[in-house]
Amino acid sequence: MNSVPPTIAEPGSREPVSRAPAGTEFGDGLLLFDAGCPFCRRSVRWLLAHERDGSQLRIAGLSSAVSRRIGAHYQIDFAATDSIWYVADGELSRNSDAAWRLAARLQGKWQHLGALRRVPRPLRESGYRFIGDHRHRLAFVGGERLEGHARWLKTLTPEFCRRCGLPPQLADGQ
Repeated sequence: MNSVPPTIAEPGSREPVSRAPAGTEFGDGLLLFDAGCPFCRRSVRWLLAHERDGSQLRIAGLSSAVSRRIGAHYQIDFAATDSIWYVADGELSRNSDAAWRLAARLQGKWQHLGALRRVPRPLRESGYRFIGDHRHRLAFVGGERLEGHARWLKTLTPEFCRRCGLPPQLADGQ
């Protein structure tokens, strides 16, 4: 039996979207991003639409309650950063390191973007910062909010923490 939630196209979009309710127990990685940035939202939608089969990435905004809880653990105020962060296998990655790790989740030819890890880090970071610094100019009007998306993580559960390699004490209510 396939444990991946079935996908459907979101109205007005060609992107597949998980049908699983946001509160269900699935997820094997977490992407924290600037949910207020249209370019960032479009990039996250693209990433979710091109994930490999079996990938169960969850998403949350840098200023969300989930982000604050994980930030307290890592002693980082994610909301004060201008970065993407990726948590999986107990490892926290930022910026271009997060981007190439996320590329490993892509399907088909897109997973070759993971080869970016071979580019020297200073060059990768320069490219990431250039895009980050100009992302508001790269975004077109639109980019619907993602807070209602099925992959949006509203609370941390002990099971999700375990799947991401985080201490179960981070779970809400623990």
